[in-house]
Amino acid sequence: MRIPALIFFMLLAFASAVSAAAQDASVSGWWKGSLYGSSVVAKMEQDGQMLSGVVTVTGMGGQKDIYHVAGAIFGEKIYVLHGAGHVFEGEIAGDREMSGVLTTAGGKRIVLRAERLAAPPASDPAAPAVPETVPEHAPAAPPNG
Repeated sequence: MRIPALIFFMLLAFASAVSAAAQDASVSGWWKGSLYGSSVVAKMEQDGQMLSGVVTVTGMGGQKDIYHVAGAIFGEKIYVLHGAGHVFEGEIAGDREMSGVLTTAGGKRIVLRAERLAAPPASDPAAPAVPETVPEHAPAAPPNG
């Protein structure tokens, strides 16, 4: 009787380890990359496999475009969509990097890479203070305004 019980518990431990390894990666938090000389900062939130986030693209001249995105994560694969038709498909490498391809609504494919930030970027101390009522591609609010 002890041998079958031991085998049962060994199989149970193995199944638990496989299940834990198969869990989805976590992308909640701040990510930073670049795109054609523009800084790209994303604040992502994850609830199970579902993702939502705000991506701010700051151009070389300081102009800001804001994109609200949604997506999903399956293991190490990540899929993020924007309402205008842009799609990012990528992979999480460890807990600190992601890379993939952004396909724009017009069909252009752009390779992107992002690194996890430990805290909100210094250039945006009030982050994520992007009001939900800000329209897509709205210019940044003037200081003190």
